[in-house]
Amino acid sequence: MKKGAILFMMVLITSFGFSQSKDNRDESGRHLKPAGLNKFYGTWKYEGHGDVFTIVLTKDEYYNKNSGDKLDFAVGYHSYKRDGVMIDGYDVGGNNTITTGSFDKKVNNENILSFRFRETKNRVNARGTLTYVKGKPDKLIFKLVLSEGGGMISIDGKGGQYKLHVPNNIELKRVK
Repeated sequence: MKKGAILFMMVLITSFGFSQSKDNRDESGRHLKPAGLNKFYGTWKYEGHGDVFTIVLTKDEYYNKNSGDKLDFAVGYHSYKRDGVMIDGYDVGGNNTITTGSFDKKVNNENILSFRFRETKNRVNARGTLTYVKGKPDKLIFKLVLSEGGGMISIDGKGGQYKLHVPNNIELKRVK
């Protein structure tokens, strides 16, 4: 219950900062639909040097039972294969490894989606962005930063340098 409430508050606070958001009211509460979020939904892929990295993003809604408010955000999963062998992620329809995708009020740009990312190999969390390439509506730049920052992270109680097992700073192309 607390985890859901924290998730809702984090996404809700981010979304309130946007004048672009539509606030559709009815008797049951508000339905916050950040404008521009729909363009990120779909399947995106990077291929190069034997690597195939795919992300699938869909719409999700968080419903707050207390207030009756609903909030749209992006969720999804990733798949990373090298020479046809799964390195990280899920093949089809796996657990969400990309969550709370919304717009950061500090950035105030509907062409940059911020999200949380979870690597499956060592269950490492990162913060990420998907940024539209100017003038190219079917291309995004995928970028991750470790949540614990600076490449220093603790896995199973052991600290040290850590390198993510997925490609980073790559250009993804829309597949569908």
